[in-house]
Amino acid sequence: MVVLAASIVSKSGKALVSRQFVDMSRSRIEGLLAAFPKLVGAGKQHTYVDTENVRYVYQPIEALYLLVITNKQSNILDDLETLRLLSKLVPEYSPSLDEEGVCRAAFDLASAFDEKMLLLPKLNSIVRWTAMKRSCTNSSCRAK
Repeated sequence: MVVLAASIVSKSGKALVSRQFVDMSRSRIEGLLAAFPKLVGAGKQHTYVDTENVRYVYQPIEALYLLVITNKQSNILDDLETLRLLSKLVPEYSPSLDEEGVCRAAFDLASAFDEKMLLLPKLNSIVRWTAMKRSCTNSSCRAK
């Protein structure tokens, strides 16, 4: 899973908080964030949009979007899980879910995004290892 950026943007595409996890220029990330509102159609029930180069996985939060930008080779299920984990952080660090409240909590949100993204690969490997161990120790009635 390659998360390029995690951002909170307004419905018009204004970046309120954005944290990049790979080396990319400021103009590239601003271009990706500015293009996002044009890609989201009104009334769509999907929570992701694929473009030629990237995948936007998003969740509406009142008048804002929580947005995770990944490469297209990334696993969509992992991307959705990342979005779910990050969505729990936003109300915790920014009780006011409007532009002003998010801007006031921008530093705390960016730090929380960093922390989650740093721990996410470890968490995923622990969960997978536990599930694999559980499936290996389970026995079926046919095996007996």
